[in-house]
Amino acid sequence: MSDIKVAEKSRKLLTEPLSIFALVAVVIFAYNAWSGNSDTSDAMAAGDRDVVVIDDATVAMLQENFAWLEGRQPSEAETQLLISQWVDEEVLFREALAQQMHLSDSKMRAHLVEKVRMLWAGSPEPVDEAELLDFYMENMESYYTEPTLSFTQVYFEELPADADEVLTTLKAGSTVEGEPFWLGKNLNSYSESILRSSFGGEFYETLKSAPVDQWVGPVESVRGFHFARVSHKGEPELMPYKAVRERLDQDWSAHHRRQNVSARTETIKERFTIVLGASGG
Repeated sequence: MSDIKVAEKSRKLLTEPLSIFALVAVVIFAYNAWSGNSDTSDAMAAGDRDVVVIDDATVAMLQENFAWLEGRQPSEAETQLLISQWVDEEVLFREALAQQMHLSDSKMRAHLVEKVRMLWAGSPEPVDEAELLDFYMENMESYYTEPTLSFTQVYFEELPADADEVLTTLKAGSTVEGEPFWLGKNLNSYSESILRSSFGGEFYETLKSAPVDQWVGPVESVRGFHFARVSHKGEPELMPYKAVRERLDQDWSAHHRRQNVSARTETIKERFTIVLGASGG
């Protein structure tokens, strides 16, 4: 066979995608075997941590992703580029793990934890009505309405210089003209969560403990200063089963997903020794 034909066959072989995959894998494996502190057999015994395998499934996945984004199959050159990028990312990913970046990056740690939870949670079987009713009865404390407050207010963006006089005037039954407030002067049956988010926790706690039908103030909120008279305090009420039927179905599913995750977590924890209160040194 002539040297020209050998060269042509060699060039053709090197342009075949599978040949390139194998070549890249061999190069990475050889580099790691050469640069590591142990020989190749030791690396294999350690679980092939430094071997990047580019199999047909990976190539197919890269091509499918490309086709989904571009609306066509990648060319041979594009496939080779996809493979090269995938190898780079895989090497960087393994280096990040080797440097334990997932332990120091809180967002990455949270993402990985949530990913495992999702995988372990599963999808519970549909619940029948009797079981759902039992769940409702066992968790009634979760199905009460929020406490509410109804009150009238006089609002000022800045603390008025005559705040004591304003309060005295209001208590005497006279009218004080305040400044416009986006929710108005009279707020009827506003729930705890809305009041806390709109005015702040301290404002809500002050009005919650204020006597009914008595002006108090100035009460500072995240929006300014308020003189308020509470007219009604609504107590939490148990919501009927039918009214929360859809929510119960969701809560029941979430409950069993949490149980699945908890059970798997306890099993995994058996592999670890948990040390509390240990200090270095």
